Amino acid sequence: MRNVASYTSAKGIAAIVGVGPRLGRSIARKFAHEGYTVAILARDLGRLSRFADEIAREEKAQVFAIRIDCSDPRSIREAFEGVLSLGFVEILVYNAYQPVSPIPTNFAHIRVESFQKSLAVSSTGAFLCSQQVIPGMVERGRGTILFTGCSASLQGAAGFSELCCGKFALRGLSQCLAREFQPQGVHVAHVVIDGIVGSSRGPSTAQVQQHRGLVREQPQLSGDAGEGSSTNDVTMMMIDPDSLAQTFWYLHVQDRSAWTQEIDIRPSNPTTTRFF
Repeated sequence: MRNVASYTSAKGIAAIVGVGPRLGRSIARKFAHEGYTVAILARDLGRLSRFADEIAREEKAQVFAIRIDCSDPRSIREAFEGVLSLGFVEILVYNAYQPVSPIPTNFAHIRVESFQKSLAVSSTGAFLCSQQVIPGMVERGRGTILFTGCSASLQGAAGFSELCCGKFALRGLSQCLAREFQPQGVHVAHVVIDGIVGSSRGPSTAQVQQHRGLVREQPQLSGDAGEGSSTNDVTMMMIDPDSLAQTFWYLHVQDRSAWTQEIDIRPSNPTTTRFF
């Protein structure tokens, strides 16, 4: 992480937890574009630093890369010591999840360690990150916390206990925090992404691989394109992460007389076959 001991910001800080090459990076870029100092957090510090340099150069903004392991309470605490040293965290976006197999797993074959880690990243990590920033938000009477969910947040599916249980818990956490802290000026919302998040740089092999379950930043479980579909069909079904980032920004700037607590997003193409 860069030296931030003497850094101060007129605006609050936007902390984006779970930044990969698609949605997390697009959200970070959007908030940087709007004039926020941005802290991006993930496990791979090398890749994260490249994203930080790229966004800072493109948006002429302050962007700081901080390593975090959302399954480890100590790592979360240490990471947020760095984030909070930047100043008041006005926005927290929790976009982290523990990858699971795209192929259903027989319940009897799920290892308890794997189940516990999925719960830790999807829900306990969100709980701990929120605890780090809510006191400052309540003190100032303003702030936004946004959680990224998926179709597994709403409906269980055979063979996906690890993913669904963690995402169900995250949704519950979002609802509890909204009811407790929205009267104190903290906007809490849960974003259900019912689709496959593609790349903002246009069609690529990586997009098709993501669709097949080989590359994932968030578990967008919308199924496959169907028998006989072409690569172009697959690409058309994907959600543009920059457009998704606009929705996250919209939630942040909503008037507090009409706050959204949950929103679901999906592509207009209705031909996808969902896993759930």
